[in-house]
Amino acid sequence: MTDASRPVIGERRDPPTVPIPVQAAVRRRKRGRRALLIVPVVLIVLAILGVVAFVVGDRIFRANAETQIEQSVSQSLPAGVTGTVDASIGGGSALVQWLHGSFDDVRLHSRGLQVAGAPANAVVDITGLPVNGGAVKTANATFTIGQAAFENVPALRNVGATAPQLGTDSVSTTLSRTVLGFTLKIAVALKPSLTGQTVHLQPTSATLTAGPATIPATTIVQQLIPDGVSVCAATYLPRGVAVTGVRVKPGEAVVRLSARNLNLETLDSARTGTCG
Repeated sequence: MTDASRPVIGERRDPPTVPIPVQAAVRRRKRGRRALLIVPVVLIVLAILGVVAFVVGDRIFRANAETQIEQSVSQSLPAGVTGTVDASIGGGSALVQWLHGSFDDVRLHSRGLQVAGAPANAVVDITGLPVNGGAVKTANATFTIGQAAFENVPALRNVGATAPQLGTDSVSTTLSRTVLGFTLKIAVALKPSLTGQTVHLQPTSATLTAGPATIPATTIVQQLIPDGVSVCAATYLPRGVAVTGVRVKPGEAVVRLSARNLNLETLDSARTGTCG
């Protein structure tokens, strides 16, 4: 030992200072706070991912359900009606609706529809469409049908009417009559109206053509068909489907229909209605 390293007699020497571990405690507290913050963040992220997964899954389920409805309805169209339909499911979650046993709000829209050989368009709103078959709660439809569908209506043929033309709230046709060997042609304007399930066509004006002469003939027509022409619309529809409105416009007719507790799966084989 050197003289420099020997302690001086009487000199006080303090022990070396040990640092207080403050930083370690602070870090532990910070880690604890971070853990407390991470837990709710993770829960929120998981909840968001769950909602996103449900929404995406519900959209896929909705699309598949719409495809099945389209196929089922297209295969169940009544006789004389051809074409396909597009379906859309409204309301809340399609999956939840399916679990409840029926879809609350379904809209069908036709594509390439043909009725009695005439182009047509249809929009059908359905409530309570069962997922496993059966009757729907309500159905309301609007059909727009081209005038070609009316060319062979028996009620018009029976009175000698030919080539019906649809105009604004009016049906124009020609009545042919043979008198003393002469063929007379009477151009008639008929106004449509609906009573129950019967469409009435009442003459409002007429002109008679005999050779080069044309004369008013409203009185003659009223004598030939005093009650006008009546068409039972129910005979063209499945039983249970009611006509609620008829409107005529140039080249086409718009018919409104409604039904309750109607089984869509039996439309193609259902008996037609009557007008009592």
